[in-house]
Amino acid sequence: MSRKRRLERDLDRWIAAGWVQREHRAAILADHAGRPGPWSAAGAGLILGAVLLALAALSFVAANWAGMPALARFALILGALWAALGTAGEAFRRNNPALGHALALVGAALFGAAIMLTAQTFNISAFRNTGILVWALGALAIGITIPSRPALALSALLAGSWMVLETVNPLTPRIVWLFVPLWLALAAFAIRLESRLTANLLGAGLLVWLYTFVRWMGDAGDEFSRPGMFILMALICAASALALALAEERGLALSRIVSRWLMTGAVLSAFLAQFSIERAGSGAVTGLVPAGLACVVIIALLSFVRMRSGAMRPAIAVTIPLIAAGGLSLALAPHFLPAWAGVLEVLAGIAVFALAAAMVAEGARAGRGFTGGLGLVLFIAQALHVYTALFGSLLDTALFFLIGGVLLIAMSVIAMRLQRRKLARAAEAQP
Repeated sequence: MSRKRRLERDLDRWIAAGWVQREHRAAILADHAGRPGPWSAAGAGLILGAVLLALAALSFVAANWAGMPALARFALILGALWAALGTAGEAFRRNNPALGHALALVGAALFGAAIMLTAQTFNISAFRNTGILVWALGALAIGITIPSRPALALSALLAGSWMVLETVNPLTPRIVWLFVPLWLALAAFAIRLESRLTANLLGAGLLVWLYTFVRWMGDAGDEFSRPGMFILMALICAASALALALAEERGLALSRIVSRWLMTGAVLSAFLAQFSIERAGSGAVTGLVPAGLACVVIIALLSFVRMRSGAMRPAIAVTIPLIAAGGLSLALAPHFLPAWAGVLEVLAGIAVFALAAAMVAEGARAGRGFTGGLGLVLFIAQALHVYTALFGSLLDTALFFLIGGVLLIAMSVIAMRLQRRKLARAAEAQP
């Protein structure tokens, strides 16, 4: 639904409730129509044009690289850099922010080209990843100074790329701690500039860094196939998602975007954990137990706090910590009960179904559509996994889908009746 249609629907509802006078409806809609939207075709065209200009400049320099003296190379790149930034400032002064942001993005790209030129001229190939970090910091400085959301998003993209390159570099530690303060700085300015794109890039980068963090905690090297590590990843993501959801209720902007990335990471990790139960004896998980227990406690406390504030139903607030504790138990059980691997796989499947059902139930609340949709995806994926793992004949397949369909319809009917009763009681309570 478009922003205008949503506003019209809300205005009609507010007028019917007596909150807004009918004669003000046209004025409100006219004011809304005169305000620029969050995204426009002209702004998108300017950004794409800026990207093409940056690529054209880089291609021109690369085509004439061999025949240009080093001083001419530096003069060309630096001149283009300062020209882009200076023109961006003039565009903002003339109240043309779309052009200003596009030129700021060109300047940030040319800053990276200047770094690569310097590295090639002085043969500093050993520090190429550090060059990307410097590029990210330069783009961050441009994004803060102007300020420019496209430049800030470029800085977040470069920071994530640098973290990944440093992680896979065999000459560097397996976990990049410097990414944490850089991520926090980018998050602070993303909130200040209200950059949703930067928040999405930070959410994706945080998931990758948490993967390296869990691998470092488990001392797994390149091994990430044990259920304990998947479960710990799921628990850390779940606890962080609940914390950010609580921060969102306290008014922290853009926290919902990052919490959705973390929620997706938790669901994916919980789903993948059941595939590695039979390989659980390949390594110890005792080092992961304290972190797992701490996450379960944090999840329980955050669920209780959200239940007290009315943001989470009591049934969901009890179910989520129980599922977290059950998942941790299932991650540890194969090491002590290796003969019960088949039973543990069934229990893990039940836990995943319970998690999907809890997410779908939570998604029925207003503003929780993403949670419900993610729960439906998890339920479908788990149902397909159970089908392919347990059923072979067409008769078994038909019985499986029949039972599943009946259960889903019954649950939906019960949920609808409960919702109608709740609405009826709320209507009776109104004076």
